[in-house]
Amino acid sequence: MPQRPNSPDPNARETSAWPFSDPPNVGVFTTRIVIAGEPICFACRDWEDCAWTFLPRRVTEQKDAMVVGLKEIYDRDQSIGALADLRAGWMASRSDRDSPWMRARNHPFPVFADDRFYLDISTEYERLHPETYTIPSKQLRENLVVGGFVKLIFRFAAEIAPRQNNECERMWVSVAEVDLDNYRYRGILDNDPLLHTEIACGHELWFHATHVFDYA
Repeated sequence: MPQRPNSPDPNARETSAWPFSDPPNVGVFTTRIVIAGEPICFACRDWEDCAWTFLPRRVTEQKDAMVVGLKEIYDRDQSIGALADLRAGWMASRSDRDSPWMRARNHPFPVFADDRFYLDISTEYERLHPETYTIPSKQLRENLVVGGFVKLIFRFAAEIAPRQNNECERMWVSVAEVDLDNYRYRGILDNDPLLHTEIACGHELWFHATHVFDYA
């Protein structure tokens, strides 16, 4: 039985030809139509847990949803290997099996290519540096209210660029709109950056519960 998405088996072995960072037996979402042989024309990775979804071009029904191992999907269509580096919160589509994949952002949050900054993930800071960072609970971060204030970390550099000093600034943002279905919020920057001029007090942006480092 395949694992649920994002629950890799530490004992799973990968071959040198395997293109994904996820192990072959990690669970992914798909439909019976794909398993029956229809071409995969849409793929995406969930913003929060990086779970994969692979779908055909036509609309499918919820009753046809399945969870299978990633290797089962890859064995059916190895062209999805070109998407192995697809980042969380992004999607890719094509018109048919022989067409090239076209990538697009599938989230409203800042990215460096468009906004000249992006937001660091608080949960990753806490995971890597538990002795330094203690972030608010998941329940609190997912239930913010309009009028509250949160602290976010803005990084003014490309997502994959090596880390350097003076790239990040911690700033307060007021919550202006709540989308609890997706645990995301529209915020308004409440102060000016000290070292960067790309944004200023009053700048609007969307952020996710995983971006929240502190609250007031």
